[in-house]
Amino acid sequence: MKYYQQLDETDCGAACLAMIASYYKKHKSITSIREIAGTDKNGTNLVGMVQAAQTMGFSTHALKGNKDALTKELPFPFIAHVAIKHNDLILQHFVVINKIANNKIEIWDPDETKKIYKLNIDKFEKIWTGYVLFLSPNHNFKQTNEKGNLLIKFLPLMKPYKNLLIMACFASLILVIFGILSALYTRYIIDEVLFSQAKFTLAAISVGMLVIIVLQAVMGAVRKILLTHFAYKIDLNLVFSYFTHVFHLPLHFFDSRKTGEILSRMQDIGKIQQTLSQGVVSVIMDTVMVLIVGPVLYATNKTLFGIIIVTVPFSSVILYVYSKLYKKQYRKLMENAADVQSCLVESVNGAATVKAMTCESTTIANYEKQQMEMTRTGWKAAHLQIYQSMFTELIKQISTIVIFWVGSLLIIKGNLSIGTLISFTALAGYFTNPLQRLVNLQAELQEAFVAADRLGEILELEVEQDDKSRLLQPDHFYGKIECTDVAFRYGTRRPVYEQLSFSINAGERVAFVGPSGCGKTTLVKLLLKFYESEKGKISFDNHDIRDLDAYYLRSHVGYVPQEIYLFSGTIADNIALHKADATLEEIATAAIKAGADEFIEKLPERYNTVIGERGADLSGGERQRLALARAIVGDPDILILDEATSNLDSVSEQLIKTTIENMKEKQLTTIIIAHRLSTVIDCDKIFVMDKGSIVQVGTHEDLKKEEGLYRQLWQGVLV
Repeated sequence: MKYYQQLDETDCGAACLAMIASYYKKHKSITSIREIAGTDKNGTNLVGMVQAAQTMGFSTHALKGNKDALTKELPFPFIAHVAIKHNDLILQHFVVINKIANNKIEIWDPDETKKIYKLNIDKFEKIWTGYVLFLSPNHNFKQTNEKGNLLIKFLPLMKPYKNLLIMACFASLILVIFGILSALYTRYIIDEVLFSQAKFTLAAISVGMLVIIVLQAVMGAVRKILLTHFAYKIDLNLVFSYFTHVFHLPLHFFDSRKTGEILSRMQDIGKIQQTLSQGVVSVIMDTVMVLIVGPVLYATNKTLFGIIIVTVPFSSVILYVYSKLYKKQYRKLMENAADVQSCLVESVNGAATVKAMTCESTTIANYEKQQMEMTRTGWKAAHLQIYQSMFTELIKQISTIVIFWVGSLLIIKGNLSIGTLISFTALAGYFTNPLQRLVNLQAELQEAFVAADRLGEILELEVEQDDKSRLLQPDHFYGKIECTDVAFRYGTRRPVYEQLSFSINAGERVAFVGPSGCGKTTLVKLLLKFYESEKGKISFDNHDIRDLDAYYLRSHVGYVPQEIYLFSGTIADNIALHKADATLEEIATAAIKAGADEFIEKLPERYNTVIGERGADLSGGERQRLALARAIVGDPDILILDEATSNLDSVSEQLIKTTIENMKEKQLTTIIIAHRLSTVIDCDKIFVMDKGSIVQVGTHEDLKKEEGLYRQLWQGVLV
């Protein structure tokens, strides 16, 4: 069984499933298991574990037992659920039980601070919740080989720039030849020129060496320019590939992960780029250098060459020992960096809340804790590199002393000339230095391997629409919506809907109202195809939403979300977000309809005024009016307003209601999600929701007369 370390505290369940799967020779990444287990920011529950295991081809048995059950014959390995106390909090956690013997339980814990350890049954009982999950392969189970390192998958990125790489390697080869000539120059001067006192020969070859030195400097600069150009090309390719892939992933990818976890992969790209651009060239050239210089050294003196060869096994041992240590530390370091970035993003975005709650000291302490953890891990990784460099340098210095020692003895015996010894030691540097670089490179390679694994875990995920060719893009879009017996839940959490049904005719203005948590906003996510229902059917103009192209659907829907997000840029840029080719006239028309022109005209540059990040310089009402303008600039067939007037004053609210009223001529289907019932009075139909179900349907006048939830809401009982 292979040990898998959790990527963060929410991944323990997925890591345990990965360990059990590896026991049966099935290798699956933690990230892919997260997706099928419905892991979110709260982790994975037992239902999700069962669902994922069954999808992977296992038969499952989830049971609850007691201490006595642990003494019976059990099918190992299995998963146990525990509750661990941590900083006055009780954390829900999954571990793998590998075996029980002599009253001791062997626990494989995804938490890398614990890993594999043994615990007395009595002590285990104190943290065990009693729940266990047994897994056994069924007829659907298929073994899969462990994937090779994902860094190899990025090698094709180098193909378009192979000419740059070839030229850089050629420049490196020329530099090696120049280096060999320098060593031979020293040997010839000492052994031939000095003894013969040939002044003309000395001048001639010295001038030649000066020319070579100049060419060497120029070639070195050319090599660096080529490698830098190559590095930037690779970096851009990787960044664009990752960024493009991430924004084609479904929304639940973002909902189930911390922002820092996603952003930290961008830092991983830098490590991969450095390895592909510099590491690959270094491996190629250092290997070539060893193959060229090795025979020259062997031909010069077999005895001295043998001394160098003896050091190779010692360097290999160092390489083997430190490679595993590096991989462990660098993975932990990258995970710590993701935690630090998440903490920083959350703290900065929530600065107003932090100050309002006077919890600056708590926020700072939390950040310091995360930063100190990353620093400690970085310190350990640095120590490893220092110790490895120390051992390799020690081997190099010892071999140099031994070469001079043995070489001097050979000179005394008359079996070697002084010039040959000096040139040999100079050439030896072109043999031992590449070997040392190859050894030292493994720290960088291990860091890149970990980075490639982390990046690959995201790139492996399926995009939102991987086959657009089979999806529909109807010629006409009218806005008729039908929802029939829809069931939905987030991941494996409790159902939001179990049997939701309603119908909206094209051009109707409808509202969904109800207390918080009844499922109003979730409905919007389903209508925009951010999520798919488990059962039932949602259709637009009699086309099943599953068959519709998501981008086509969203292009026909104007959406004003509950939380408005404005980007850094001009007012015009933000309004034109839904229609990139919108003219200034179209932008201004949309702003007028949304009632945004009133404050835009007062701005110094009007539509060219640059607003800060998230529109921080604007009021809540101004942001919502801009969002409404953005929603209608594309002339949509359906308009969805999710609490779109919640931050508006009565005058602005009335203006928007008038705008919506005027859109009736276009037969615009309008869906309003609201808490303030004053915004839905004029709707053609009002759906009253409670606990994921529609409990009442009708107009405002009809519903306020009926005994029920709407009347209570209207009377302010639940508001």
